[in-house]
Amino acid sequence: AAAAGSGKTAVLVERIIQKLLHKESPADIDSLLVVTFTNAAAQEMRNRVGQALSQALEENPGSHHLKKQLSLLQNASISTLHSFCMEVVRRYAYMLDLDPGFRIADTIESDLIQQEVLEDLFEDWYGKEGEEQERFFDVVDRFSSDRSDLDVEKLVLDLYTFATQNPWPEAWLNQMVEMYEVKEGMGEKELPWLNLLKQEVHSQLKAMEVEAKQFLELTREPDGPYNYGETVDQDLEMIQHAKGALEHSWEELQSYMGESKFAALSRKKMDCDETKK
Repeated sequence: AAAAGSGKTAVLVERIIQKLLHKESPADIDSLLVVTFTNAAAQEMRNRVGQALSQALEENPGSHHLKKQLSLLQNASISTLHSFCMEVVRRYAYMLDLDPGFRIADTIESDLIQQEVLEDLFEDWYGKEGEEQERFFDVVDRFSSDRSDLDVEKLVLDLYTFATQNPWPEAWLNQMVEMYEVKEGMGEKELPWLNLLKQEVHSQLKAMEVEAKQFLELTREPDGPYNYGETVDQDLEMIQHAKGALEHSWEELQSYMGESKFAALSRKKMDCDETKK
């Protein structure tokens, strides 16, 4: 995308004027759709087109076409994309079963509505029974504290906000659910989310290995924390073993990490540079 001040508006205005002044098939300004990102930019665009038309009319004062374009300018579709969509929805509200007098809620209203819907949703789920309730409780236990559901509410809102960036939110959510379903007989390579997780874990283990090696070298310096050397060496071996397990399978890594534990550093006094401890 071009940066601010690079002349995007000027180029667009010039292209519009070229279409309006085309010798063989001149267009009418109200047959064009011109959209911008802000209302201020839309007004600036309208003003610039008007100035360009006025200048062209001065050069050709007898042009009926140019006079017509100036008269149509105020009704031309030069607006933000949101404003254009609002106009389309209002015009065809009867086909969408909407009140044409609708308006867009402001931020405070939107937040209040979302909170009210969330409270009703959670109340409904807490009232369910059987397997559905158990699944809901499982989500709450995993993503919230014992004191409130605020963390889960935020998670739901974040998921909603992210999903609505997709043209078909419900279809996208269903696709995500299917992606995380582990069917019998599926291998690790068939699970895209697990492959991403393994890549991230491998990256973290690699970073830990580099730091452990640096720390180990530090313990071997003349004024280094030599009492830490054995522990760091054990940690480095554990990290390298974990990397090898991960390369074999996620299940093997889980098993190894479940049986392993990083050792605590020695608390014995030692004669070394305190800044290196």
